[in-house]
Amino acid sequence: MSKSVHTGLRSILSPVALAILSALCFGSAHAQTAAPATGESVEFDPVFLNNNGGAQPVDLSRFAHGASALPGTYRTAVYVNDGLIDNRDIEFKARPDKSVYPCLTTELIKNIAFNFDALPAGVLTPGAPGQFCLDLQQKLPEAQVNFDSGEQRLDLVIPQVYMLKTARGTVSPELWDSGVTAAMLGYNVNGYTSESRGQTFNSLYAGVNAGLNVGAWYLRHNGAYNRMDNGQNQYSNINTYLQRDIPLIKGRAQIGQSNTLGLLFDTLPFTGVQLASDERMLPESLRGYAPDIRGIARTNARVTVRQGDQVLYETTVTPGEFLINDLYPTGYGGDLEVSVREADGTVQTFRVPYASVAQLLRPGASRYAFTAGELRSDNLRGKPALYQGTYQYGLTNAITGYGGLQASQDYYALQLGAAVGTPIGALAFDVTQARTHLGSSTDKQGQHQPDNNLSGQSYQLSYSKAITETNSNLSLAAYRFSTDGYMDFMTAMQTRDAVAQGFSADSVWRAKNRITVTAGQGLPENWGQLYVSGSVQNYWNREGSEKQYQMGYNNQFKRLSYGLSVSRTYSSIGSTQTNYLLSFSLPLGRSDQTHTPQLRIDLTHDTSGRTGQQVAVSGSAGAESQFSYGVTAMNANQGQGTSGTLSGNYRTPATAVSGTYSNGKGYQSASAGVNGTIVGHAGGMTFTPYTSDTLALVEAKGAEGASVSSYPGVKIDSRGYALVPYLNPYQLNEISLDPKGTAADVELDTTLQKVAPYSGAVVKVKYQTKRGQPVLIMATYRGEPLPFGADVLDSKGNSVGSVGQGGQLYARVAEDQGQLQVKWGDGGEMQCQVGYRLLPQAKASANTATAIQRFTSACQNGTAGS
Repeated sequence: MSKSVHTGLRSILSPVALAILSALCFGSAHAQTAAPATGESVEFDPVFLNNNGGAQPVDLSRFAHGASALPGTYRTAVYVNDGLIDNRDIEFKARPDKSVYPCLTTELIKNIAFNFDALPAGVLTPGAPGQFCLDLQQKLPEAQVNFDSGEQRLDLVIPQVYMLKTARGTVSPELWDSGVTAAMLGYNVNGYTSESRGQTFNSLYAGVNAGLNVGAWYLRHNGAYNRMDNGQNQYSNINTYLQRDIPLIKGRAQIGQSNTLGLLFDTLPFTGVQLASDERMLPESLRGYAPDIRGIARTNARVTVRQGDQVLYETTVTPGEFLINDLYPTGYGGDLEVSVREADGTVQTFRVPYASVAQLLRPGASRYAFTAGELRSDNLRGKPALYQGTYQYGLTNAITGYGGLQASQDYYALQLGAAVGTPIGALAFDVTQARTHLGSSTDKQGQHQPDNNLSGQSYQLSYSKAITETNSNLSLAAYRFSTDGYMDFMTAMQTRDAVAQGFSADSVWRAKNRITVTAGQGLPENWGQLYVSGSVQNYWNREGSEKQYQMGYNNQFKRLSYGLSVSRTYSSIGSTQTNYLLSFSLPLGRSDQTHTPQLRIDLTHDTSGRTGQQVAVSGSAGAESQFSYGVTAMNANQGQGTSGTLSGNYRTPATAVSGTYSNGKGYQSASAGVNGTIVGHAGGMTFTPYTSDTLALVEAKGAEGASVSSYPGVKIDSRGYALVPYLNPYQLNEISLDPKGTAADVELDTTLQKVAPYSGAVVKVKYQTKRGQPVLIMATYRGEPLPFGADVLDSKGNSVGSVGQGGQLYARVAEDQGQLQVKWGDGGEMQCQVGYRLLPQAKASANTATAIQRFTSACQNGTAGS
C-alpha cells in the first residue's frame, strides 16, 4: 500500500469557511484542537457571522476552545515538530465540551521518537478501557496539537526534552514505500548508416533495461542487441539479478549477476549473492564524512558553523556541553569555523579541521559488503569462485578503520588500513597481502617450472586537502606500490588462466607503481581557475611506463566563457603526443531567456601537425523545451577538409526521438533513435520519454492534461496516469499537479503529495478528483438566509460545498438533478434539504466554460423542492 501523503481537501469551500471563522475568532487560519477547558472559554456573538439577523445561527459551541474540525475520520499527514512521520486515517473525537481532539493510537505513537524515560508518569497509560486512544494535549499540556483541515495536516509540537535527537533530513523507514506491482522496460534504440567512397555501412543498436517489481522484490535485466553489416548479429546479456532492500540493516540483498561495490578492492563482475549497505538509506546529514563538533556554551547560545564564507549549520544550544554530529558532507573538505554567540552578546570562535578521503567515515558509522559467487569474465575460460567481504567503521572523529578479504581457488588477499583526518589534510594508508598458486608454468627462458606460488604486498597511500584561504584544492593524491609477487584478483585469475593454457606467467602484466594527482587553484580577483591532473604507471614484467598529464585554465569575461587545456600522453613504447584545445562559449542573446542559443568555438592543434576549427550553435525551443537542436561546422587540415553536422531531438509525452545528419569530404552519414520507458501496471500501460529506475506512477482519473511536478512534458495521459522519473530513494519527494490543462468541470482534492520510495520502486500516488457542475443557490430556511459556514452534503453524504455570506450555497454537483443536505449543527432543527435541477444548455458547455448555474430555492426539513 502506498504511504504517499494524502492532503485532500475535506470539501470545496468548507475549509475556507473554517479559516474565516478561525481568523475572526482567533486570528489564525489553522485549526487548533485545544485541551479540555482548564481556563477561560470563549463566547461569540453570532451577529458577526449572520449579518442579516437571521433566526438560524451557526452552532459555535465547538469553536469555544479553538477552531475545530467536525468529529470523524480523516486521511491525515502527521508531522512531529515539522517533520513528517506518517500518513494514515486519524479519528477525531469530541470531548464533553464539544472541542475535538485526534485519537493517537499505539501504531502512530511508535513512530514518534519519544524519549520515554523523560515523559511524565502516566502519559502513555490508557484513559479508558478498550482500544488505546491518546488525547495528547490532555496527557501532556506542554504539547501543541494543530490540525489544518484544508491541507489534512496534523501538527504535533512536542518539547525537545521529551524527544530523542534525530538527524536532519531523517525519513522514518515506516514511510519508505516499496511501490506497486509493475513491469518496466527502458529502451534506447539507435540506427546508423554511412556511405564513404561508394561503400555503405549500416548498424543497429538496442539497449534494454527491464524489470519486474512484486512487493519488495525487484527483478532487473540489462542487455543489448547489436547488428552490423557483414558483422555480428547478437544479443548480449549484461546482467540479470533479483534484489530486495532490508531496512533493518540499512542494506540490500542481490541474487544473480551484478558487480562488487569497489569500496576497498577493485570492482568485479560476479554471479552469486551479495549483501551490502546502502548509504542512501541514511539521512543526507549522516552520509559520507563530516567531523563531530563539540563545544561548551555558558548560556542559551546560537552556534554557527561556516566553511569559508558559506554558513553550513546554525542551531541554538542550552548551557553546558554541546555536540553537533549531523553536518551535511561537503566534498573533500575545508576547515570549519565555529562561532558560539552567548546570550550576553559575547562570541567565542574555534576551528575544526575538515579534510576527507573516500575511506573516512563519521564516528560510529559503518559500511559493509559481502559477496559469494563466481567471477564473470568473457576473457577467462573458466569461472573462478569469488568470496569477498569488506568493512569500514568510524572509530573516532578522526580515525576510520577498514579491512577486507578476497578468496578463490588458490588465491587470497587480505587488506587492513586506516584513514585519518588531520589539520594538514586527510590521508588513508592500507596494506594488502596476496598469495596466488599458479600451478606449473613456463619461465622467461621457456623452461618448464613446477608448481609456482607468488606472494607479495601492495601499499597504498592517498591524501586530500582543501585550503579555503587560498582557494586551493588537492582533491586526491594517491600512490600505490606493489611488490613483484603481488597480484590483484583479476590479474591473478588472468595469470592462472594463461598458465593453464601453457603461457608464461609474465604474459600478464603486474603493476609496480601507480601515482595519480588531481589539484585545482583559484586565482585572485576574478582571474579564473587553474587545474592539473596526471597519472603514471609502470609494471614489473614490462618495459617503459604509461604517463598522462593534463592542465587547463578557465575564466569568464562578462558573458564570454573561455578556457585553454593542454594534455600529453606517453605510451609504454616511448611515443608521445600533445593536444591543445582553446574554446569559447557565448549566449546569442539574453542569458536570462529560456531559449537563448549558445555559440561554442573550439580550436585544436596537436604535435602531429593536425589543426582544426569547429563552430557549433545549440539551443532548445517549445513551451516546455521539448525541441533541441545543434548545428556544427568543422574544418581540418591534412586532407580532411570541411564538414557539417545537423542534429535534433524531440521529446513527446511518450518517447524521445533524435536524429543526426553529417556530410564531409567523401562521406555522409545519418542516424535516428528513440528512447524512453514503458511501465505496465494494474491500470494498463504508461509511457514516458525519460529513462529512470525509480519512478512515481501518478493516478489522477479525470485530470487528463494536468502537468506533473517540475519535469517538462510529464502530463496526465488519456487513461489518467503519468510517470515521474528520477526520484531520490528513501527521501521525501514532492509530487505536484498543475490543474491547468484539465477540463473546466474537474476539481482536484489536492495538488501536492510526498513519497519516499525504495531504490527501484514504482510508487503509486493517487489524486482524487471531483467532477461536476458548480452551482450557486440563494437558499433560505423558514424565510431566512441559511447560516454562514454550514456544510453541504450530497445524497451519498459526501461534502460538496458550504454556505457563504448572505445564505449563498456553493457546491459542485455531479448529477443533473438531486437534493443537497445542509447542516449547521447536530439537532434536527439545524439541518435541511434543498433541491436543484441543472439547465441542459449550461451542462452541455461544462467542459469548455466555468459558468456557474444560479438558483433561488428554499431549504426544507424533509423533501425539498427546487
